[in-house]
Amino acid sequence: MTIHEDYSQEIASHLMNPQNYGLLEDADGIGVGIDNATQAYVIMYIKHDGSTIEDIRFATNSSQDTITLGSMLTEIIKGSTIADALIEVARLEDDLRSSYAAIKPPDIDMSKPEDERVQRVSTEHQDSANMVLTAFRAAMRHSERKKEGITEEKFSMNIAKHCPYSNTDCHFTQKEI
Repeated sequence: MTIHEDYSQEIASHLMNPQNYGLLEDADGIGVGIDNATQAYVIMYIKHDGSTIEDIRFATNSSQDTITLGSMLTEIIKGSTIADALIEVARLEDDLRSSYAAIKPPDIDMSKPEDERVQRVSTEHQDSANMVLTAFRAAMRHSERKKEGITEEKFSMNIAKHCPYSNTDCHFTQKEI
């Protein structure tokens, strides 16, 4: 079996049977990654002993892509040291930035009316991954804040999009006039 086939099988497995989905009672950190453009979010629950992630769960109101990616990430980092999990998440965030940067420029059709000239640019897959990674970062931050004596139910962070075609929203690009 090739690496691509192994990877495809793993994705299909998480798609059909997501792991670590749902509430984790008595979590040490609860973080939310929010996409303000769509109001989609991921909630991540982390239980750790100060050095090792003992359990991790997530929930979302988003797409099956988000569920699959959440399942994959939680399986990768469950049982890891916090330091190793942070390194892995940082590596995935670098990959995510590269993925946003690799989005093809939109097609522009000057023969159409002005409000229909620019083709939609979708970042749905990137945004799903972004919410999962941001929720993990928010859960870790919530855990840190609890240690500092800050009492809050959860810690929320908005995802940061790195789309080359817009400074505010990657779902649509600016129209050329």
